[in-house]
Amino acid sequence: MKKIKLLFTFSLILVLVFNTFTPVSAKSTKLSIPEDAFQYKGHYYYYYGESMSWEEAEEECEKLGGHLVTFSGENEESMVWGYVKKFDTPAWIGLRNEGFIDIIYKSFEDDWKWVTGEKVKYTNWAKNQPNHQYYDFEKSYDLYVAIGKGNEVTTSDVDAKTPSWGDFDGIYSVTSGTIKGYICEWDIYEIEVTNAPKSIKKGKSITLDVKVYDTAGHKLVSNAKVSYKTSKKSVATVSKKGKVKAKKKGSCKITITYKGCTQKVSIKVK
Repeated sequence: MKKIKLLFTFSLILVLVFNTFTPVSAKSTKLSIPEDAFQYKGHYYYYYGESMSWEEAEEECEKLGGHLVTFSGENEESMVWGYVKKFDTPAWIGLRNEGFIDIIYKSFEDDWKWVTGEKVKYTNWAKNQPNHQYYDFEKSYDLYVAIGKGNEVTTSDVDAKTPSWGDFDGIYSVTSGTIKGYICEWDIYEIEVTNAPKSIKKGKSITLDVKVYDTAGHKLVSNAKVSYKTSKKSVATVSKKGKVKAKKKGSCKITITYKGCTQKVSIKVK
């Protein structure tokens, strides 16, 4: 299947070698976010009421500096649904099936993936979904996901008021008028680490120089309160102010978070 080009990457791996520094530059990305877009935890969301294929919808979101919406959990979906439910649905979200399709034996091996490359940790399939709706093995349609009221995404007996997900093909669902629109998402913050060393000796410490940029407003966020977390305290600890102390030889990752945006720095202690 076609691979989607990602516009944003909030995960940065910095490999650590003696006595040099690797500055990381923040990218200045032009975003086109509608003034009445919905905002939640450092992300903007906007519903576009145009019926088009999933591929076309993702392309349109990319042109605006975003991507089709992804959901990290129930809270995010609930907040976005509160904004979207007043519009016509189902609407495309950024989930597609990249699994194996056996045309001869007419069988599936699903592999659902978010357009951003995030792990699919949360799903909200309607009853009897995914059901590979309208799939024709002779035509090899791709399968994509849309969110809507329960009765819109499945024929099963479900609550028509609550949001659910259903899978749809990329041709019939559009030409039949089933898909009503799509939801774009913008990740507006970018984290920059300017002084990560390529290695750090056991017993030594360094305070990370972290800057947060508002890519929507094209400006530095002054006094941004970021949080830090180490993957292995036995290798290196990190304080609330970003001071990393090397404990023993090995590798770990320091995760820096700000309003839903994360940056990861790989630490190697020698």
